[in-house]
Amino acid sequence: MPAGEDSRMNAARDAFLAALSGVLVEPPVFHFFSGAIERDAASSIWAWMARDIAQAEAARLGDAIEAGADPLQAFDEVLPDLLGRLKENAAAEKEDRELERRNSMQMGGEEARRRLPSVIVAMRRRPLLVQAERFGVAVGTIADEATLAAALQSISITNPITRALWMQAMVGQMANPSRAMAAAVVIAGGNSESRITNAGYSPLVEAVLSHAQGQIGKLAGQSNLFSDIDFVCRSIDRFHRLMRAINSTLEIERRSVWGAIIADLIGKLSERLERPMKEITINVSQALRRPRDGNDRVDADQVLAALNGLYLLTTVRQSRDSLAVNALLDQAWTETGQAVEVLVTRALDHYRANPGDAAARERVEAGIKMAEIRFNAEYAEILRRARDNAERRTAPL
Repeated sequence: MPAGEDSRMNAARDAFLAALSGVLVEPPVFHFFSGAIERDAASSIWAWMARDIAQAEAARLGDAIEAGADPLQAFDEVLPDLLGRLKENAAAEKEDRELERRNSMQMGGEEARRRLPSVIVAMRRRPLLVQAERFGVAVGTIADEATLAAALQSISITNPITRALWMQAMVGQMANPSRAMAAAVVIAGGNSESRITNAGYSPLVEAVLSHAQGQIGKLAGQSNLFSDIDFVCRSIDRFHRLMRAINSTLEIERRSVWGAIIADLIGKLSERLERPMKEITINVSQALRRPRDGNDRVDADQVLAALNGLYLLTTVRQSRDSLAVNALLDQAWTETGQAVEVLVTRALDHYRANPGDAAARERVEAGIKMAEIRFNAEYAEILRRARDNAERRTAPL
């Protein structure tokens, strides 16, 4: 394929994935939910469509984007024709089972075939899914619980696939999913699994579980868990909010399907925290200790690793109810507290004795930042005053 054509087709594929982004999930996927479409499966389905049944439409989409059109608008313009080709293909498959088998192979196998109906519905109901995302944002602005319950009850979608896709898109935009889950309990007249299911809100629970699962993938995708600590901490906090929406609102049986999924997701995310949690105290100690040999210097990378570890520690502590790391957390919390307190005091004593030592001052600064994260701003301010006093006592008159 010529370079220009390859670029055009990539642009078309990216527009397709962007149009479905509200319901796409990234690997790894441990549990399958009807409203969540794996990005890899969607990509495989698009490759099959663009190559085998809708070449002209895919090319037209790519051309429009290459000419400067907005990708989503260009996709919406070609969407009716794409759906027409899919409808024609479905009719042809009914008459030719061998064609169905070949298509399944070409689109990536049975797993991709299993997701094809959801992809088609997501394409057909794309405007509705855009509304779902807006609804998810708006839910955060509804303060009254009765109004929130009425808004949730107004979702009158009965088609199982469409309803599942709607919930997936909606939950992705919710800042506080617990409120929506509480509203569902009010509508259902109880918080048992059977009540929620009978009221039609099992897709809401599955959407919450799906988005919680997605946070695990974000951590797993880090080559180094500390390479983007803000990203990691947001993912842990999001996981906690999603799990709390279920665990603090619903009565989930441990041995039920949902109960087993919850336990598995908590276990998988907690596993990814074990190694970095064990390294926090070591990183703090290495960052604040003076080297035994050679010139005294503060290693910026070690300080960054220590600060990141402490940010992680506080985030895990705030999210502990949704994690399975209590023993490890308690140990790390105690040990880091002791390490920061002892080493920053030692650094201050050395700085008082050597106020002209740039490395000593830099180490004190690093210790104060760590104390603020691990303890609080008040303790950090006490340390700053101690540092300032040491400087004033040695300042020339």
